[in-house]
Amino acid sequence: MAWKNNKRWVYSITYDEGCAALMDHAVPIHRRYGIPGHVELVASQIGVPRNIPGSSYDGMMILSKEQIRQLCAEGWGVGSHSMTHPAITAANAELEVVESRKTLERELRVPVTIFCVPGDNNGYPATRAVAERAGYKAVLTIYDDINTPDTELLRLCRCPIHVEYPPPFYSAFDPYKRLHQAMDRGGWVIDYCHCPTPGKPVHPWKDCTSEQLEERFATVRRLGGNDVWLAEPNDVVNWLLASKK
Repeated sequence: MAWKNNKRWVYSITYDEGCAALMDHAVPIHRRYGIPGHVELVASQIGVPRNIPGSSYDGMMILSKEQIRQLCAEGWGVGSHSMTHPAITAANAELEVVESRKTLERELRVPVTIFCVPGDNNGYPATRAVAERAGYKAVLTIYDDINTPDTELLRLCRCPIHVEYPPPFYSAFDPYKRLHQAMDRGGWVIDYCHCPTPGKPVHPWKDCTSEQLEERFATVRRLGGNDVWLAEPNDVVNWLLASKK
């Protein structure tokens, strides 16, 4: 199955939390390479310093409504990353999954149809149990793999683009990570990180540097050529749903 406009494979990237520093360190790189982005927002924390004690990004300013709308006007998308960023359970899913979407749509006045599971994949089952009723078309996980046209949209995989992996592996940043696999299988790579910064990441297990982000984009562009669809995740989800009708 070919992708939109007969492209052979797809590349997307998402940023958890939506730190305002993306405007300085990531958005200019996106503009240079013509790659749209996608931010996963904690619905109760828009335009304020992040308040998630213990997070590496605690205290960092989050994108304002105006900045988010500006990015959307440039082709970016948004998703819900829950209401308060806890581990998702059956007990809190109504607030964190269902109500977070309503809050973001009301505050931002844009459709929110993708949910990004916060923390680790342990919260996926409780998320999945309410996602369709909540109106989500897709759920992003941190299962490290490519997606294909047959992948369940409510269990999409994302590829971490980080300086290194945590122990015991300590694997180094790889600008080619999963790209050849996607090219060979006609797949969809969804990268994720948080907030790339120049020279040194906020946390090496959770982020790449802005220099590495640029290297990644240059590699995608060079390897992909005219065969890659550089797409915001909502556009891919909507295209897949339309193509299966």
